[in-house]
Amino acid sequence: MEKQTKYPLMDPKIDFAFKQLFAGKGKESKILLVDLLNSIFNSNNDEITDIIYLNPYTDKEYDDTKQSIMDIKVETQKGEVIDIEMQIQNVDGYRKRSLFYWASMYMDQIHEGESYHELKKCIVINITNFNLITQTGKYHNTFNIKEKTEDIVLLEDLEIHYLELSKLPDEENVEELTPLEQWLYFLRDAADEQKQKFIGEIRKKKGEINMAGDVLERISQDRKAREAYYQRRKWYLDKVSSEKYLLSKGREEGKQEGIAETVLRLLTKKLGEVPEEYVSKLMAQEKPILDSITDSIFDIESIEDLDKYLN
Repeated sequence: MEKQTKYPLMDPKIDFAFKQLFAGKGKESKILLVDLLNSIFNSNNDEITDIIYLNPYTDKEYDDTKQSIMDIKVETQKGEVIDIEMQIQNVDGYRKRSLFYWASMYMDQIHEGESYHELKKCIVINITNFNLITQTGKYHNTFNIKEKTEDIVLLEDLEIHYLELSKLPDEENVEELTPLEQWLYFLRDAADEQKQKFIGEIRKKKGEINMAGDVLERISQDRKAREAYYQRRKWYLDKVSSEKYLLSKGREEGKQEGIAETVLRLLTKKLGEVPEEYVSKLMAQEKPILDSITDSIFDIESIEDLDKYLN
């Protein structure tokens, strides 16, 4: 009998695999997502017990993985709406993007003639494989609306989470990990062949993560799912390669036209018109400062972010 080929595990950091795990057709997906959400919220007295998928997985997404947005939207038993997204690459204006997602969800709840009182809490959860909240080393940061000086919460309706996998230490004592840390290490390292012993120890400690490992093994051997996964993964790699090429090309042009002009052009493309005071400062900078700005171009979200680079 011919031995069946065993294919490598899909990487849960690729959003296609992430959605297969937590919003797939199997009955396990709801169990896994409920446990992940409760681990994120860490609320022992107000746990999520049930969810309804608002954008259930469809076969069409297998055939359109390049264009599909692989977020997961659910409604809890309390009527709260949650959007969960896995992102491996920083994109322009990511923080604004998160807020826009929240605003869209909040607005979609109410229709003409209905009361604002009917609006329910909306939560956006961003799991990233890059550093986004650079002001802190914490891997989990939560934002809402508060009074600026007295820390008074205006409403509980807005809640945005950022969970940054890149901020996790390389390896920790499994016995000391919180439930959320167990999940995050699994998502980060499940497909890493060098980390299988560590992941195996986590799977032994937590039944839901062991279930997630079983689901990941199963879908990784499914031909149709595997082809869609590789298509999505290739699209990501091509996109990253293209952006690195454009950045490299910008640097080469800078040698001919002036590095400051190139940096200014990149900033204008990303942020819009650059105020004159910042243009003057840029033109006065030495090459090492300009190179530093170029290297950090994907992390600069606003014109004020330039202040930490400029003399």
